[in-house]
Amino acid sequence: MDTVQAKIFSIATLGVSSIIVGVLPNCFANQGRRQWPLFLSCLLCFGGGVLLSTALIHILPELRDSVPEEYRQYTEMVFCAGFFLLYMLDEIVHYFYGDSHEAAILHHNHGNGNNNERRHSITSKYSYGATERRALLKGTNSRNPVDHPPPYNPSIYRARSDSVLFGEEAPSQLCHVGHQEPCHAAPTSNIGLLAALSVHSLLEGMVVGLESRSDKVLLLLGAIASHKLVVSFCLGMELASNPSYTCRRHFVYILIFSLGSVGGIVGGMFVTNISNGIKTLLIPCLQGLAGGTLLYVTVSEVVPRERARWHKDHEKRSAGIIQFISVVVGFVMMTVLSKYLG
Repeated sequence: MDTVQAKIFSIATLGVSSIIVGVLPNCFANQGRRQWPLFLSCLLCFGGGVLLSTALIHILPELRDSVPEEYRQYTEMVFCAGFFLLYMLDEIVHYFYGDSHEAAILHHNHGNGNNNERRHSITSKYSYGATERRALLKGTNSRNPVDHPPPYNPSIYRARSDSVLFGEEAPSQLCHVGHQEPCHAAPTSNIGLLAALSVHSLLEGMVVGLESRSDKVLLLLGAIASHKLVVSFCLGMELASNPSYTCRRHFVYILIFSLGSVGGIVGGMFVTNISNGIKTLLIPCLQGLAGGTLLYVTVSEVVPRERARWHKDHEKRSAGIIQFISVVVGFVMMTVLSKYLG
């Protein structure tokens, strides 16, 4: 097998396998959301651990090693810039569009029952955890939840989550985290995750495309596929957890992610002369921004959302421990793949 054939084989393998693995979670997510909500939450936490390891253990050291010595002191700053970039975009989108989505939900539920019933319908639409506890909300008293908010109401909680959960009683004072979820289905969350993973895949594919020996091409293929398929499954789980996403939209997102590596390999095959400035500065900067974006999605969206869903259910106190173990397992597995196979 010559070099060109090895690269074509890499394109077919990475492209097709990423699509299959990424679409797979959509086949059982709807049923799992109803029958095995904790298991689905643990899979999402596992994905959070994978993304955390990808950002901190895989991308950050790679970024530090790829820049010239005189610029190495700025690598962490570039990484943090990716974190703050998505944070800023998330808040800008929420500022302009956050109220309109909540108003549409309230308008849809207007006239369908009392406030408790509307609160129950909104909660069921946006959460799949702790279903046994929320099923009892319809039987609560009819006091207006807006007139009597709970005593804990830190300013960091967003309006959308507050409107859904005002009727919940205050959590135990021993619990140091709030029980409101981050803005569910925030547009920048999944889009930012997709963009970061696609950029990372594109840059990895360019490494394969620029390789001149067929044996090293196949070696790089195995190294990239070992963690790309795991990340593809985690991305599919994150997309499938959003009930507002159609199958077509899910497939398009996975297709874009899969084309990242394919485009990188093809681009590397046709681009033989890359200027030194692009190779030493631009590519590492894109890699660092992608890593910071993954860090934001993990620590500000995925993990807090799953913790909040199950901390509200006091009858399943072990759920938090199980979620923690899932995050650790995902982190350790991705770290092993990055260190020993990458």
